Amino acid sequence: MSPWSEDRGPKWPLFVGFGCLLVGLVGGFLLMTGVVDRTSDEPDRPAAGRTTTPAGPDDTPSADPADPSEPRLGVVSWGMAAGQLAVVVRNDSDRVIDRARVAITARDRSGVALLTTSGTPKDVCCTIVGLAPGQEFGLFAQLRSELRDVADVEVRPVSADLGETGDAPRIDVGRPKLHRETDDTVVTVRLTAHGELTGYVAAQAVLVDENGAVAQVVSGRFYCFAPGEPRRIRLRLFHPVPAQLQLERVLAQAIPDGVPPGVPGRC
Repeated sequence: MSPWSEDRGPKWPLFVGFGCLLVGLVGGFLLMTGVVDRTSDEPDRPAAGRTTTPAGPDDTPSADPADPSEPRLGVVSWGMAAGQLAVVVRNDSDRVIDRARVAITARDRSGVALLTTSGTPKDVCCTIVGLAPGQEFGLFAQLRSELRDVADVEVRPVSADLGETGDAPRIDVGRPKLHRETDDTVVTVRLTAHGELTGYVAAQAVLVDENGAVAQVVSGRFYCFAPGEPRRIRLRLFHPVPAQLQLERVLAQAIPDGVPPGVPGRC
């Protein structure tokens, strides 16, 4: 039927009126029954690809801490500065952690999770490599905004591969130095590797505040290391840090055979 009639004129208003009435009735019914999706009222979700996410229900899969085949990690120190949550962990297992992707969770005094992140499988921020028993490793999470009221930070494995018990390759660290630049923070250090190597090495520079608590971790992966041959490397943070932060130490690990090195270079 045409909306127009030569003898009665336009019928559009009648059609529009019936349409509005029908939409109102249907919409009201759906709202009362809960069928309408109102997720637009929730906070904005992080954009795809970001590694740090606001904490919600903690459904990140994790390794079983009671399983002897899973790594045991202890948090040595943690802190925040210049848009980063930095954590130093220790391997409390009796086996080398060849590779472990971990979840970092910050909680308030009530135990409520304020942030949790495990990065992506390709991220180096939340992945431990080549960590011998009793040794330490630096991890970090980039923050989109300042976290307040953090009382505790926990680190737990999400997935892990353990090596055999026994000695792991050793890396001697010498002459670490902090360089402050206008738009960057650089740590230079001399590394000398010993033992059976793949040629790939991971390193983390630990910066601490005036109280000695970790505040920043500067991380990097490097290649073409040979046993007994010293090399000088540069660890870059790509932004300046507060003046009160100082370099405490540099940690370094040989990346085991079969573990993705996380660096594109080849020897």
